[in-house]
Amino acid sequence: MHNNPKKELSLDKQKVIEKYRLSCSNDYVWELKHDKYHTIKYFTHRFAKKHSALALVFYINRLCYAKIKYFERNIGKFDFYKYTFEYGFIKCEVCDMDFLLHKASDKMIDLRFLKDIKSISEFNLFCNKLERYEKYAKEELLEKFI
Repeated sequence: MHNNPKKELSLDKQKVIEKYRLSCSNDYVWELKHDKYHTIKYFTHRFAKKHSALALVFYINRLCYAKIKYFERNIGKFDFYKYTFEYGFIKCEVCDMDFLLHKASDKMIDLRFLKDIKSISEFNLFCNKLERYEKYAKEELLEKFI
C-alpha cells in the first residue's frame, strides 16, 4: 500500500476524494474530518479501489448497494448534472454531480430523490418506469425509419 493511498485510485476517484475533502485514516477508511463535528466514515480503501467513482459518490450520499449496481450497469443511459443558480442545470463530471439525466425520458433524477426510495419494491417500480421510457423511445425511433 502507498504512503498516499489516493494515488492508488483512478483520476476520477481522486476527484471525488478531493471534492468531498476526504482523508484516509490509519485503518484505510476514507472519512471526513471536521473540527466542530464527529468524523464521518464513508468507505474502506478496498471499496474505493474496487468500485467506480459513481459508486463512491452514491455511497457518500448514502445510497444503497442495489442503487449503486443498477446505475453502474446502466451508466450509458444517463448523463451527470449539477445545478447552479447562475446557469441552471449544467453537465458535469461524476465527482460534481447531484443529478442524473435519464436520456430516454429527458427527466432529471435528483440524488436526494433516490435516497428517499427506501424499499426494494419501490426501487424496482422506479427502474421499471425508466425501462418503459427506454422501450418507448426505441419504438419511436424505429417508427421514424420504417
